[in-house]
Amino acid sequence: MICKCANKPYNMLIATVFGLCIDNSLKLASFWFGWISVVCWFIAYFPQIRLTFLLKKSEALSTSFLIFWIVGDICNVSAVFILNSLFTQKVLVSFYIITDTVLIIEHVFFTCSKKKYMPQNTKVSCLEWTIYVVFLVYIFNDMFIYGAVGFVQLSQYEEKYDYCPVQPEVSEQSKVIGLILAYIAAACYISAKPGQIVKNYKRKSVQGLSLGLVISTCIGNVTQTLSVALYNKEYILQKLPFIIMYAIPAIFDFTILYQFYAYQSGRKERKYQKHDNQMMIAVEMDDIKSTDTLRHDRSHSLNDQSSEIK
Repeated sequence: MICKCANKPYNMLIATVFGLCIDNSLKLASFWFGWISVVCWFIAYFPQIRLTFLLKKSEALSTSFLIFWIVGDICNVSAVFILNSLFTQKVLVSFYIITDTVLIIEHVFFTCSKKKYMPQNTKVSCLEWTIYVVFLVYIFNDMFIYGAVGFVQLSQYEEKYDYCPVQPEVSEQSKVIGLILAYIAAACYISAKPGQIVKNYKRKSVQGLSLGLVISTCIGNVTQTLSVALYNKEYILQKLPFIIMYAIPAIFDFTILYQFYAYQSGRKERKYQKHDNQMMIAVEMDDIKSTDTLRHDRSHSLNDQSSEIK
């Protein structure tokens, strides 16, 4: 919906495509950090959904991780809409609910099913890459054309368009309810990651866990923290639970990234050690065979000498 803003100067492209008034550099930075976060979370969830489907198992994801994550998402989406938070936050939490549903279905189906499924090759084929590229080009092309045409119309005929809708004030009662839900969501997000970290530690493995998931969630958490913090210096108490719910899990994400490095390095060392042990065993076997051959030859030589004496 194309609309104009009262405060000038403002970003006409964003007003054209999203119907939002971005009238200073901090709001602009917040907006783009928010969208980077949305993209990162999409990239984060998709590889894990894809990997779980292809491997036909969901044992890498901790059940406690999923439970805390889902409860956190439900509280988060409720808090965001009650408090009438940032547009990108609304987009993000709506996406959470969709992906949560898919992850739950996969986890329950592959964990509870007694039927054995054959895992498929997890390598991305050329056809799959082509589908992704075509889809992204189609989306960005439509957005670019719509934004460019709308920008020209708004810049030339601004007086014809209505003002962008102003966000209504949130009542005190709604603020209290929203903040309570936001803090519950923050507690759930913070509680979710330690379970996954402990599970990785006990298994001494991160097999089945997508590295793309961890990297993208880490970037998504950091950029979402920046998006919330930068938008407006006011309402700090209202923003605090959202900053907490993304900043602290980002620290846990770095821990899981370290586990990827540590356990994969350890696996390589064990592989090399196993290879060295096999080489040593082979050398020892050759030595034993050589010793047996010498003993056998010496025995034959003594027997021959004994025969000659007789």
